[in-house]
Amino acid sequence: MTMKDAALIPVTIKAIDINGQGNISLQLIAQQGGLLPVHSPGAHIDVFIPDIGPRQYSLCTEKSNREYYEICIKLAENSTGGSHFIHHHFRVGDNLTISAPRNHFPLPDAGRYLLFAGGIGITPLLTMAEQMSYQQIEFELHYYLSAQDQTAFLPRLNTPALAKHVFLHYSEANDSLRHKTPPSLCAADQNTQVIACGPDGFIQRLQAIMQQHYWSADQLSFERFSNANSTHNSDGLEFHIQLNSSGQRYLVGPNQTIAEVLLSAKVDIMLSCEQGICGSCITDVIDGIPDHRDSVLTEEEKTENRQITLCCSRSKSPVLVLDL
Repeated sequence: MTMKDAALIPVTIKAIDINGQGNISLQLIAQQGGLLPVHSPGAHIDVFIPDIGPRQYSLCTEKSNREYYEICIKLAENSTGGSHFIHHHFRVGDNLTISAPRNHFPLPDAGRYLLFAGGIGITPLLTMAEQMSYQQIEFELHYYLSAQDQTAFLPRLNTPALAKHVFLHYSEANDSLRHKTPPSLCAADQNTQVIACGPDGFIQRLQAIMQQHYWSADQLSFERFSNANSTHNSDGLEFHIQLNSSGQRYLVGPNQTIAEVLLSAKVDIMLSCEQGICGSCITDVIDGIPDHRDSVLTEEEKTENRQITLCCSRSKSPVLVLDL
């Protein structure tokens, strides 16, 4: 698991606060002082957790403040160790390493937006909503949770600038996306983009509702917590990866990922989530046809076959030449 040194930033935890039941927010400042790199709504960073590795968290810093970064972490029941370690071991004053911000979830151009957050999926959408409010763009933010006490960022959601645009939905009140559909989603509008972030089941339900009400598939942009397309099981076929710089070829077996093979060969690649959801390992394709299994590239980008995620995607052609 590697990350190019130039992309790493040493930071210190300035503050830790409870942010709704089961959530904590961290404020991170540069260890050397000064301003952190600029970022746009939808961006995320990797946080390198001792003995665990990198985990991705959306930046939810108010007004894109560069004096600190804010992230919010939910203690996941099925945690792979990252959220559990952060909740139980991180302390104010701890020094950490993070990546520079990356944004594979930027806002598409539209005249109006409908934002749908499932649980901790509020983190990237909150900053988007604040930017829309500042720019006086028409939008609605629908925030779905199991219970009221889980609501994160309530003071920010209740500000005069946001409150009239925010709709809180609680499953305990039978107000889930499965039980009720917001009126604005029942009328397809060509001028509107739907932006969503949440668990895979939440995204699938939203897609089904949009299809039912005749929205176009390209009117939905989303980021989810897991990649339903990602699988390390293959069709039993092996293929070769070729490095464009040297011509060196490596065999990728049926039960191997491209990233595993390249790392074993000491090829310098960026790798983080290993699920096809963060975009760290996106690499240009020189020749060959990728078998896309990620949730980062758009359908248009997948059709172009100019890029591939090394962590989960495979190859439809015998040889895949990469810009490495």
